[in-house]
Amino acid sequence: MIYLGMKISTATRYFFLAIYNAAAFYVIPLAISFESWFLLLIIGLITFLINFTYFSERFQALKWITPGFIFLIAFVLFPAGYSFYVSFTNWSTGHILTKQQAIERLEDLSYSTDDQKGVEFDLYVLQDQDLNFYYVADLDDENLLFGRAINDEEYDDKFFATHEPSLKNSIGEIIIPDTYYQLSGKEQIANSSQLQELALLIDKNTRIKLYNISVFGASSGRLSSSQQKYSYDDVTDTLYDNSQNIECTLGLRGNFVCDGESVDPGWRINVGTENYQRIVNDQRLRGPLSIVTSWTFQFALLSVSLAFFVGLLLAVTLNNDKVKFQKIYRSIYILPYAIPAFISIIVFKGLLNPDYGVINEWFAPLYDLFNIEPINWFRTKGSSRAAVLLVNTWLGFPYMFLIVTGALQSIPKELLEAAKVDGASPRQSFWRITFPLLLVSISPLLIGAFAFNFNNFTLIFLLTSGGPPIVGADVAVGYTDILISFTYDLAIAGGRGYQFGLAASVTTIIFFIVLIISAISFRYSKRLERVYGNL
Repeated sequence: MIYLGMKISTATRYFFLAIYNAAAFYVIPLAISFESWFLLLIIGLITFLINFTYFSERFQALKWITPGFIFLIAFVLFPAGYSFYVSFTNWSTGHILTKQQAIERLEDLSYSTDDQKGVEFDLYVLQDQDLNFYYVADLDDENLLFGRAINDEEYDDKFFATHEPSLKNSIGEIIIPDTYYQLSGKEQIANSSQLQELALLIDKNTRIKLYNISVFGASSGRLSSSQQKYSYDDVTDTLYDNSQNIECTLGLRGNFVCDGESVDPGWRINVGTENYQRIVNDQRLRGPLSIVTSWTFQFALLSVSLAFFVGLLLAVTLNNDKVKFQKIYRSIYILPYAIPAFISIIVFKGLLNPDYGVINEWFAPLYDLFNIEPINWFRTKGSSRAAVLLVNTWLGFPYMFLIVTGALQSIPKELLEAAKVDGASPRQSFWRITFPLLLVSISPLLIGAFAFNFNNFTLIFLLTSGGPPIVGADVAVGYTDILISFTYDLAIAGGRGYQFGLAASVTTIIFFIVLIISAISFRYSKRLERVYGNL
């Protein structure tokens, strides 16, 4: 029975391995066709790990480690490595596609000649049983064209219109076949938005189409000539502009250049350290970036310090056995931690509103007493940064309160009793024994809190959106922007198109800053552990 169970287990394992490998071999050619080399590398690495671990009994001990390692690769190493790669490219608006994709887009473009515009004729709109549209174009006595109305994505030889004189009787009336239904004027108007996107392809060689279908009860059409604007020669790697009959050269920025002007779209190329050089050398970026970097460090340090101070004060206060209703107080202090952060942020944004916020109403008597103006929350540099720190302290102190409470309760009471016997005051016991031992326990968590606040995008985005703006800055940036929100502005919300390469370079710098600070902090925390760990 046990042997049969092992056989079934082995067969099941091989069955799922076969399914996964089949899926992997299906995705690999797609990744190659789209030139997704990073995705190809990740798929190959994960496939190797899964087969290495589960294919034989010998390495099954790794089955508990491999899934975690796969998630580490997919959700940590891959995003970090891909961001690092993007920072060395010109990935931005106009340079999002690969070269092959850009060429395909350019070859899909067409242009119309002017000599045939304005030729109008009678046009009849039909529908078959599948609700496909068909056009009957009565150009003249010699040309009565009939065919399927198609959009730009449906070009195919089978859709070219044909001359069908049988659709007109001897007195010049159009005869609609029984398998089709002719749309009335009202029905054409009801479908006008869809009809405007359709055309009748009537010449395979010149690709003449019927455009600009106007519906006025009785339909009319206009004849225009459309030809392929660009054609690409893969042998010479040259693009030809057929509308101007000129040859386009290959530019240095991932574009073709026709008659001195870059042709869009372009494609992604490797630009080396250009993005990093731009950060250092471009004053339009360096000036705002220095302000944002300075504030980011202040914000992270002050957020951790204030939350830790409030949490420590409350934890030490409630750690006294003489305090009544400890459990009730602790439950109340944990409530802000139980509420989703984004809800608290939105609530505080309303409370601090300078025009109708409740907080300014509460302090209105003080404003009147001291004859001062109400605080313009979110409108000045100082008030906006104060609001950010205030809200972040509210969000962060319950976490600090929890970890400090746990750390306090883990400190042996014998140490404090011995210090009391030696004549130490409560203040001396706290600063000489309690506080150093607390730092040994919670310093890694403080480092993690610093790294979290260094990249606390949600708070900045929801509360101030980075504002108020820095007047005179050439990029979209505000006084409460931190590096990660500034990166978002560069990449998406700056109003000057997407700049993924430049934003990725800032992200890489942030990564190394946090890495260096964390490494130094962990080294210091280990020193604390060596000094106070034996107490």
